[in-house]
Parts: sequence; C-alpha cells; structure tokens
Amino acid sequence: MRSVIIAIDPGKMSGGAVYRLNDQDGQPFSSWQCDFDELCKHMIEMGAAHRDNLDVVSESFIITINTAKNTQATWSLELIGVARMVSRLYTGQELVLQTPAAAKRLCSDDLLKALGWYKPGQGHANDAARHLGLFLLSRGWMDPRIKKYMSGR
Repeated sequence: MRSVIIAIDPGKMSGGAVYRLNDQDGQPFSSWQCDFDELCKHMIEMGAAHRDNLDVVSESFIITINTAKNTQATWSLELIGVARMVSRLYTGQELVLQTPAAAKRLCSDDLLKALGWYKPGQGHANDAARHLGLFLLSRGWMDPRIKKYMSGR
C-alpha cells in the first residue's frame, strides 16, 4: 500500500476520498462530493503530485439490462476510465475496483461516523469513503477508533 490513497464513487455527481498514511498535520482524511469534471481534474492533479506514492481505487460499475435505463451509466464508465488512466500513467499500477456491496457491507454509516468520516447529506462522498475504508482495511490498516467502535457493538 502506498502513502496516499484516492477512492472514488464515479458518476455525473461523484464522490472522492483521500487518505494520507504519513500525514503530518493531523488531517489524514478528506472527502467531498463534486461533478464529473471536478473529480477528473482532482484525480489528474493527485496523480501528478504523488506518482509513485498513490493508490487509485474506484467503485466498480457493472452493466446490466437495467443499465440502459440509467442516464448516469456513461458518466460512471467514463470516470472509471479516467481513474484507470491516472493509475496507469502516473503510478504504473492497475486501478483497484471494488463492488458497492462489499464497501457497504464493511463500512456502514455507523463505522464512518465512528471514524469521523461521515458527511450528512453527501451520499457520494460517503460512498467514496466506504471504498477508501474497504481498501485500507483489506490491507491491514487499523485505526484505534475502529477497535473502540467494534468493542461497543
């Protein structure tokens, strides 16, 4: 795992979340909700700034029969393509894709709240934070707030 991770929830309205493992200012996590163009710009800037120290993670998007009814479909696919390009071009690694179900199963709203990552009314930012959490936890990262959350359940 590299020292900076960006995770995205792709779509016309998107979410992004960043975690800096070696943060010096006490604010290792940030998340936001934004439009397609703003997230593209942010990913490219992150890739250029962090290159060999960046992991890029995205919610996967599966095309089904019902996808044709969803006007957001092309936005999600295009943003995943931008994330794949940023990952390959700047980091030399493949984009990490994760299912929405896996992220929601592991990183509930309650866990995001325990971590201080939950943003009321910003579902896309929260979904990006879920993917960030899934990526970190699946690679052995453990925050003391998770242990406290788990012991209180």
